[in-house]
Amino acid sequence: MDMNSQLPLAGIKVLDATSNIAGPWGGTVLGDLGADVLKIETPSGDPARFMAPSDGDRSAYFHIVNRNKEVITVDLKTSEGLAKIQELLDGCDVFLTNFLPAQLEKFGLQPVQLMKVRPRLIVGNLSSYGSTGPSAQWPGYDATLQARTGIMNVTGENSGPPVRAGVSILDLGAGTWLAMGILAAIIKRDRTGIGSLVETSLFETGATWVSYHLSAFELSGNPSIRSGSGHPAFSPYGIFKTKDGDICIGVGNSTIFAKLCTAIGRSDLVESTLYKENVDRVKNAKSLQFEIEKGLSSKDALQWAQILCDAGVAAEQVLQPEALLKDLQAQAMGVMLAYPDESTALNSVPGLPLRFDGVRPGITKPAPHRDLQS
Repeated sequence: MDMNSQLPLAGIKVLDATSNIAGPWGGTVLGDLGADVLKIETPSGDPARFMAPSDGDRSAYFHIVNRNKEVITVDLKTSEGLAKIQELLDGCDVFLTNFLPAQLEKFGLQPVQLMKVRPRLIVGNLSSYGSTGPSAQWPGYDATLQARTGIMNVTGENSGPPVRAGVSILDLGAGTWLAMGILAAIIKRDRTGIGSLVETSLFETGATWVSYHLSAFELSGNPSIRSGSGHPAFSPYGIFKTKDGDICIGVGNSTIFAKLCTAIGRSDLVESTLYKENVDRVKNAKSLQFEIEKGLSSKDALQWAQILCDAGVAAEQVLQPEALLKDLQAQAMGVMLAYPDESTALNSVPGLPLRFDGVRPGITKPAPHRDLQS
């Protein structure tokens, strides 16, 4: 039996006219869930194809955000290309774009007009700043929107400069919101027979990610700060030195704090007035780190991770992302999926962080090579 026919979005047809990272990721989420996704690419090629490191006419990023898709080249600067888009839309359930508002108007792809002709069509538009407001026409990337929404200002060490988060949290986050909105719109259409315009942006995603900092400011009046690997709401929380390297420890309440102190042979810390409640531990986080690291100095990071987790304290070694390729938990959960393309050195990639009845949606199509025949 064809496994794709058993996936939640089997039979849904998606026309994906997005490029770079955020929009294409939304299309790939839908493709992983079983939708039939056709990627529209301009003759110059999706910029994501040319990101480093390269793999011929694809790249590491392009493989990740364009798997489970087919591709067709369409020149939107020609009347023939625009007519082709309209023709393809007639057979689609979902149309994804990440064009600026002015571009949508230029190409005659305004959602209201498209949906007037095709009332069941679902249009998903992902932009940098949204479709209205003083910044709507501005270009944007993950890093620039991390700057605008304050993410950079709460990332990095307190004594250092603002830092971009090490993964593209706004690109992948916004793409995920896009896919989530499309799923909700499909449910609504099944109920009402009417499509929807689904909109999201990097800006809105960034605002959502800093929700805690906004509410903390309104409650305390104190400006947000950089906490490094720590957290302004909890202590002890973050990176601690052991005999041979670093370990990350998370303590969310006083019960877990007592477990930590017992496990490292520092039960005396539990009774100290400096560390009795979480607010006390946050206030005295530096001295508490010094005391905890005294207890951790006797064993290496791997040993402590095992000891602390067994004791009910969240703790992990600080590893490189590539360690996941040999991670036993990743293997047990089937996180890494075989990449179905013998022409590349890419062997496996993480599948969607979802399972249906114990099964993770697979990858049946590699990211497509450029379509140079259209």
